[in-house]
Amino acid sequence: MRFRFRFCLLCILFFFFCATQSTVWVERVKPAGVFMPGVRKIAIADFKGPEQSGSHIASLLQSKLMETHYFEILERDRLARILDEQKLSMTGIMNEATASKIGKLLGVDALVFGEVTMYQVEPDEIGSEKVEKKEGTGRYEWVEEKNIFTGKKQKVKREIMRTVWVDQYYRIRRGTVAVNFRVVDVETGRLLVAHSDSKSYSSGKVVEGSYRELKPAGEILQDLSSQLVEKFVGMISPHKVSERRVIESGSGKIYEGKKFAQAGLWDEAIACWKEAIQRMPKVSAGYYNLGLAYEIKGDLDRAETLFKKAASLNQKKLYMEAILRVRKEKEEQAKLKEQLQQ
Repeated sequence: MRFRFRFCLLCILFFFFCATQSTVWVERVKPAGVFMPGVRKIAIADFKGPEQSGSHIASLLQSKLMETHYFEILERDRLARILDEQKLSMTGIMNEATASKIGKLLGVDALVFGEVTMYQVEPDEIGSEKVEKKEGTGRYEWVEEKNIFTGKKQKVKREIMRTVWVDQYYRIRRGTVAVNFRVVDVETGRLLVAHSDSKSYSSGKVVEGSYRELKPAGEILQDLSSQLVEKFVGMISPHKVSERRVIESGSGKIYEGKKFAQAGLWDEAIACWKEAIQRMPKVSAGYYNLGLAYEIKGDLDRAETLFKKAASLNQKKLYMEAILRVRKEKEEQAKLKEQLQQ
């Protein structure tokens, strides 16, 4: 009885929490993790690596960097043509000195190169384990059960089942990609960025005959490569990120504003929440939601003021985190402005 009461109480609290808060996803631009002053035109050489992994990583990196519209990137066809004229290989870049020499020939500010040190999907691990299974005995018995339609009890004949242990076969597929990234200043030959990273994947146990299927090896390598490249792009270039934001619910105009915000109509949401704080000046949710709207619109000073007002009425963790978040965003915006103005 005590367990049932606690379970019901947890369910009530969970549904209450879901009813009072909702989430939206917003996009914003973050600054590069590493600022490289004076570097706007770059070339990306093929990385060294097994099979075609080096060329694949380089092409993927170029594609992701082009999406940021931050660097002017030398076309890979033109890069290959210039190197061919100089009797040089795209994968022959082994150190900063070589990179600087080639970069000057290409007329770029910096050269990106590196090495794929691991690019593999291991042979599947095949195993088995004992699991319980119900099977018929061939013997039957009469049992009493209630008819779900009429509610009347009736006698039915049912096979007697028994529990047996059977072998269940499974496969596990694993993969790993590891890459060393390097960025060299062509003019000075100085190493601007050195980043080594790896990503691994494991399918977990995929039972034979189940609804789950093993991910193809090529898809595993592609996904891991993309994760590594996207992280590196975030290091050297301003980039877009998607982040989750919590909207508080409430009654009247607070609720109406939440619905507008969830639909992406932030101006309408702002109008609702402004009216809400006029009508209910002691309700913290109105100030917090209005601050959130201004944060998303980019007015971080006004957002911080409203978050502080909400926190003065109710010292919720959500409000404290919002104040810290916009302060960090202000610092990031200052860095982003500097990077975009160079």
